[in-house]
Amino acid sequence: MSGVRESVLPVQVRAAQLLLFALAFVGLVVMLARSEGLTYYGMGNLMGPWLLVWVCALLALTYEGGARNGTRLTTFVVMLFVVVGAAGQAFGATEPEDFLDAAPRIALGVPVLVLLFLPETTAWFDREK
Repeated sequence: MSGVRESVLPVQVRAAQLLLFALAFVGLVVMLARSEGLTYYGMGNLMGPWLLVWVCALLALTYEGGARNGTRLTTFVVMLFVVVGAAGQAFGATEPEDFLDAAPRIALGVPVLVLLFLPETTAWFDREK
């Protein structure tokens, strides 16, 4: 046996990564579905929260490689902003479209926050490189 240690991505990290990719895709679909008839201001207002989701999805691309604990914490903090903002939007929604825009960010964002603080996930990001 050679001295090469195989590193396999834990299931919890892979689940968080896939949830972030799914959330980014849902954001693209929501943007395309709601973009008709919006002004530039309205489009920017709609795109703002989803932009943070896409940043998290880009960070998730590095999970398999040389991602360290800072990547995990950055993803957590940005997703926390996304979930808190979405909760505020969902509770203050006056139209069903506003609630349906915020619901996926809450439904997929909360599990990501939980998965990023499991012991297996923390051990993966604290491992030796």
